[in-house]
Amino acid sequence: MTEDHQDKFTVYLDGHEGHRGNVLLHAFISKIQRLETVLGKMERAYLSVPSRQTQFEIVAAAKVNPTSLTLHAVPSAQNYDPKPAFQWTMRQIRAVSDGVEPDERVGLDIAKDLEKLSARDTNTGYKAFWINGFAEKVLFDENFHANAARLAFLRKKQIPDQQWQEGKSLGSIVGELKKLDDFEHDREFVIVPAVGDPVICIFPDAMRDEMGSFWRKVVRVTGILQYHASSPFPARVEVEEGGVQLYPEPAPRRTLAQMRGVFSGLRRPDVNWNSLFDG
Repeated sequence: MTEDHQDKFTVYLDGHEGHRGNVLLHAFISKIQRLETVLGKMERAYLSVPSRQTQFEIVAAAKVNPTSLTLHAVPSAQNYDPKPAFQWTMRQIRAVSDGVEPDERVGLDIAKDLEKLSARDTNTGYKAFWINGFAEKVLFDENFHANAARLAFLRKKQIPDQQWQEGKSLGSIVGELKKLDDFEHDREFVIVPAVGDPVICIFPDAMRDEMGSFWRKVVRVTGILQYHASSPFPARVEVEEGGVQLYPEPAPRRTLAQMRGVFSGLRRPDVNWNSLFDG
């Protein structure tokens, strides 16, 4: 391995014949976003920190089929070397691809993300999806998807029984809306509450046009909250129609007509205007 490839990798998507060998934009962006999410979660798991320390620079791109994007891991925090966490992450992804159990820090949440990352696109947006660079080629195909699903099942079995109640309930949660994803008509957004992990929310189709107005704002989300056995906090929300509101809700402004008489009954103070004018 050369020094030049210790903190770089390339993402490839092979175009589908139905689109003259071209990759559909929504498929490419969706896979890149989901891959970035996985890399961020795995880095946090490796470092045991609440926020990501690495960003990825685009250092090369090519359209000649397959479409490719080469990414370079760079620090987003001072005095931080992203190579150890990046290389550890790539080794764990390689292990899942080979059907080998990865490090125990690759938990249930990450396993489910890997399973979703490798899920086949049913809209023929691409034909194949893989990464290469630091480690050997990893193909996100049916084999990888099956391995990720088995890992998720194993991690779920490792969670102590009766730790938390699993199920659904009607309720609400407050947090900052950080991510909005509708590239594959997923109708997803993510809010980050004050405590607990980020929560994936699925909004109804009728709310599609208004969701952009909530971007990066604190909102209250109301709907069916889904809980997993691994946490006391909700992991997913099926949002009811109209179930996203700014928090706290802005108080309605009163009109001048509504304010008429608001000072009635109050004593008018005596003011010596002459002293003011005379200085």
